[in-house]
Amino acid sequence: KNIKILSTSHEPKYISPENYPQRTIYFETEVKGEEIFTVEYTYENHVKYTKFDPNIISEEQPNFYTEERLPHIRFTPFLVQLADKIVGNETNPLLKARKIYDYITQNVKYSYMPQYATIINVPEYCAYNLKGDCGVQALLFITLCRIVGIPARWQSGLYVNPQYIGCHDWAEFYIEPYGWIFADPSFGGGALRNKNEERWNFYFGNLDPFRMVANSDVNYEFLPSKKHFRQDFCDNQVGEIEYNDRFLESQEYETILEIIEAQEI
Repeated sequence: KNIKILSTSHEPKYISPENYPQRTIYFETEVKGEEIFTVEYTYENHVKYTKFDPNIISEEQPNFYTEERLPHIRFTPFLVQLADKIVGNETNPLLKARKIYDYITQNVKYSYMPQYATIINVPEYCAYNLKGDCGVQALLFITLCRIVGIPARWQSGLYVNPQYIGCHDWAEFYIEPYGWIFADPSFGGGALRNKNEERWNFYFGNLDPFRMVANSDVNYEFLPSKKHFRQDFCDNQVGEIEYNDRFLESQEYETILEIIEAQEI
């Protein structure tokens, strides 16, 4: 709530609409020597904790966000077979989602990844190799949920607490009568490996308040769109830069994330 831009280093040429799935602020200028682009903003994060009851799940569930979204949310024969094996005879959608969450958190190890652009199918890579970073695990969860008819979608941005800021990806899934609820397989798996079952259970359905959400869909175009190669075609967390005639590789510029102030409301 209450997202406000406090200051910018340059006059923005365009700010994408509030409901745009990968929202950005866009600068355009003639660069002469070293140039620094900054935006300072503030926001409020409100998170409600929900304790779930499988016995009140509605028999009528929606079918939005249950389709494939290529190239990565793809219902390959291997993933369809895996989803069927994980879910088994379970029919309750909340419990089906929990079985998928348990499978990923119990079997997939966290691992740093090459750029997603180098992987043909991210969820299948994760399922075959049983390793992946936060985004890889989130995409596997989303794909498996959609295969078994559970609406699921991408969410990502920054993990921001008073001492730390960094990029992070997670997932949302939809269960009536609760609506959209969260799943963070990466944080949940880390909690389980540290023998913290309370945190493991928490990250199925709930989320901590230390999030800055920048993206609500995956593989979505910028607005305005880039002319050249996207460094991260899945989403956008730290911005991208290009010249008129070419894109800039990540090693050609420095990205700085800074927490100015964090307080409890």
